[in-house]
Amino acid sequence: MDTPTCSIPDDEPSKTVFDYPDADIILRSCDLQEFRVLKLYIINSSPILSKRIQAMSQPSHTAISNGGESPLPVLQLPDNGAILSSLLTFVFPVAPVLPHGLEETMQLLSVAQKYGMSSALTHVRGSIALRDPLIRPDNALRAYSLAYKYGLHREAVQAARVTLKSALTIENLEGKLDVMPGDHLYELWRYHQSVQAYLTSNIDAFTQSSARDTLMGLRCLRGVHGFGLPTWIDDYMRLMAQDPSFFDPIKFQIALAGHVSAAGNSSGGWGCSCKSLPGETIETFWTAVTAFVEENMKMAEAFFSIPSPREPPIFDDCIGEPTALPPLPENLDVSDPNIVIQSSDLVSFRVHKSILVSSSQFFRDMFSLPQPSNSEFIDGLPVVRFSEDAELIRALITVLYPISPEIPRSYERVLALLAAAQKYNMPVVQSSIRAEVARRALLTPPYARPFRAFAIAFSDRLSPEMETAARLTLDYPLTFETLEDDLPFFQGSALRELASFRKRCQDNIVLCLESLLDASSGPSKIWVGCHPKKSPKGIVEPTLPSWLRDFFTLEIEAKQYFTYALIKPSSIRRKYLEALRRHSPRSDACLSCLTVHAHEGERYCVTLEQNLSDARNQPLEFV
Repeated sequence: MDTPTCSIPDDEPSKTVFDYPDADIILRSCDLQEFRVLKLYIINSSPILSKRIQAMSQPSHTAISNGGESPLPVLQLPDNGAILSSLLTFVFPVAPVLPHGLEETMQLLSVAQKYGMSSALTHVRGSIALRDPLIRPDNALRAYSLAYKYGLHREAVQAARVTLKSALTIENLEGKLDVMPGDHLYELWRYHQSVQAYLTSNIDAFTQSSARDTLMGLRCLRGVHGFGLPTWIDDYMRLMAQDPSFFDPIKFQIALAGHVSAAGNSSGGWGCSCKSLPGETIETFWTAVTAFVEENMKMAEAFFSIPSPREPPIFDDCIGEPTALPPLPENLDVSDPNIVIQSSDLVSFRVHKSILVSSSQFFRDMFSLPQPSNSEFIDGLPVVRFSEDAELIRALITVLYPISPEIPRSYERVLALLAAAQKYNMPVVQSSIRAEVARRALLTPPYARPFRAFAIAFSDRLSPEMETAARLTLDYPLTFETLEDDLPFFQGSALRELASFRKRCQDNIVLCLESLLDASSGPSKIWVGCHPKKSPKGIVEPTLPSWLRDFFTLEIEAKQYFTYALIKPSSIRRKYLEALRRHSPRSDACLSCLTVHAHEGERYCVTLEQNLSDARNQPLEFV
């Protein structure tokens, strides 16, 4: 998880890496590095560690001091030695040492924050500011994700602001989608949306006041907005509000140059007063724009929350009374059980060990080993704890026994059931679940939420479900707006693989459509009779009619395969008929094409649909 922890073997020696004179306490890292320091410095710098030190009545581990006179108390910490070593240089009066890497620096900030070391945290940030920028456009996404991971609000905001320099779209992130988990990316996308919303809602007030006052009096040949602002500046400001990546003085200068050039061309050489804008005016205007943008960023950041890192839950620490046992199906014979399965929510199911052994290599191996002497028992029966909840355990039991299985109604829960069967190495059980799902037509839910189904299936490595959901996503745009609430379910690698799969499918579709432009061979050769072309030697060249060539070319050049759904086999017939209808609006027009369609149109449409279906159903290449 976010905070590194490790167990410490009793027989592994420690290594002293920080030996302060007159030390009266030892701080020990998770990797067994020891820091002999003065307790007073630690107490004064960290209220968190101060309480822990004061609560130490007797040390759990002791070590001999330098003089060998008396043992020193040992405070065991869950952090690694490299980070603690760097942190202590900001606590004691020694030369501060910063880690070299981005993640190590974020860890250092996180540990200082975790222990409430406000002075050391300020000192660390000050030292970071003195060297090369920690967060840059080339590492902003990773910096944001690390700051989110380690609960560093200030650094997360800094990185999020830097990411505004480029539009946050799937296309732009195509090679970086595995930089962060989906929940981190979801919060970043929401931040971008919030900044855009604030800028858009407040842009009119800005153009009516600050911007107008700064640029009042310009004689712009290309028109002036109703508020007295040149139209090109108003257009630029509104574009910037919709896409904050245009908040860039260089892009503003490019917009100015483009306007001046267009104004000069349209006025027959007469200049526009915009081209002689004084540098001071531009600087004043840009200062006002910067203040406006930063004000709106701050409003968006008021709702920007970064959760604190949490320790991983420990299963053995579950507390509470067992939940009431839900009734198993009446036709399920569990007489004379010899083992108890207990769910994560402490529901107990009495079953037969032989059923588990016969269906699972996992349990066959587990029960072949000697059982520990401290094994748990309920009513004299050994207990096996499962990490799944009672609903899934009950469903799994109904599949194991020869009765009608109970399959969860939610497709997400079906995936969780399949994942449990996979985890416990139950291939036959998995097949039974899939057969029952297919028989009951329970695959309908993914059509409503294919992205979430894919993310869950990818996480559990459920290949058939992953492939099914991935192909269903092709019928939707792959954008943050489409993903929205499903984005937190994605691992970074899942979104990367889905984007890669989509691109491969689009490439296959393009190859398929390009093959249909071949008038010499293939299915489209039936159309060469419409307006044939002759070479200089008088030889008729096989040429597709322009309406059909334009139809395929338009589909081939549709590059926005993330912004729009990929073309469906079911829609290619409709688009083909619309193109033919536009080509032959009258019953007596282009008899050649109408004749071909009458004789070969149905077969040609079937061929189009089949070829396109084959192009979309290429083998997946998920890692």
